[in-house]
Amino acid sequence: MKKNIIALAVAAAVAAPASAIADTTLYGKIHASYDFWGGDVAENADYSLASNSSRIGIKGKEAVSDNLSLIYQWETQVDWGGSGEGIGENPRNTFVGFNGNWGTAIFGRHDTPFKDVRGKYDLFGDTIGDARSILRGRSVGGSDNNWDQRYNNTVAYITPDVGGFQATVAYVSDTEADINNNSDAISANASYEMGGFGIIAGYEQHNRSAVAGEEDSQNAYRVAAQYKMGGFKVMGLYQGVENVNYMTESQANAQGANVYGGEMDMWGAGAAYSFGKSTVKAHYFTASEVDSVADSGANLWAIGYDYKLSKQTKVYVAYAAMSNESAIGSYAVGYKTGHGESAAVDTADLGNDNNAFSVGVVHKF
Repeated sequence: MKKNIIALAVAAAVAAPASAIADTTLYGKIHASYDFWGGDVAENADYSLASNSSRIGIKGKEAVSDNLSLIYQWETQVDWGGSGEGIGENPRNTFVGFNGNWGTAIFGRHDTPFKDVRGKYDLFGDTIGDARSILRGRSVGGSDNNWDQRYNNTVAYITPDVGGFQATVAYVSDTEADINNNSDAISANASYEMGGFGIIAGYEQHNRSAVAGEEDSQNAYRVAAQYKMGGFKVMGLYQGVENVNYMTESQANAQGANVYGGEMDMWGAGAAYSFGKSTVKAHYFTASEVDSVADSGANLWAIGYDYKLSKQTKVYVAYAAMSNESAIGSYAVGYKTGHGESAAVDTADLGNDNNAFSVGVVHKF
């Protein structure tokens, strides 16, 4: 019923008279790929169809005064034959807000500003080479880290673009559906672009109710830069994380565990060259070991080729490989990224590697 109601609403918006939806736009993205998985774990030898954050949405704007407009957006993930989730099961950026020459304020569900730092320059976003499989972090004897998130209960302010400079700050009142605000977050970024050069930096802090002997916050900071000249593009990104697993060393000792909070670094670099309708690209990302666990890092590299069929449509091939160090076997190609599928891993088989080859098509409307 839920899916039918959403489908009817979209159809009604499309069929409405042009005058009634003059400031409302229907938009979307179809991104389907067929993937071939490989690696040290037997279950990796498989193939599957992925929907890669395909989406549909409506967005609009109404001027209510000379310097004030109401803005709104509803966006949801659409499955194109991968997971079978159909339409409306996974909401994306959906909000209401206001904007003017003073900036923009939004209220609803939205990507954090910290997430946007990676998204701006990731050469393989939503594909098997997506850098989030490294940057979001994996469990090292504790809970997975939750960077690069899209949260409900978000209030955000975006400054106007002033000479290429722009900043965003957001507060998330409930990161774990806790109406008592026991778990919240703050996130911010600032960017500057001029000519072919761009740089963006971000910070995010996750807070929770104090637990005896454990840290009550996690923090991460990230900076990325890009330079374009002619058909060439190069990018780089650095990220640092504090209190990876919340637990302090004394708490770990009390529990007989050998894994506690700790810090870790991630960094990566990539390049692309476009000629005619073609683009070749590659990037490399690495996660250092958590300072409380030796040999707990991982490395990701990806190569790809894109070909534009039109302004709105392209096809591509890509290959990505992940190698885990000997103390951990859980970093995986595609894990918690926009790709929607990920390589199988076996945390009991430490140091295992995994990879994938993908053929895809992207169409925007």
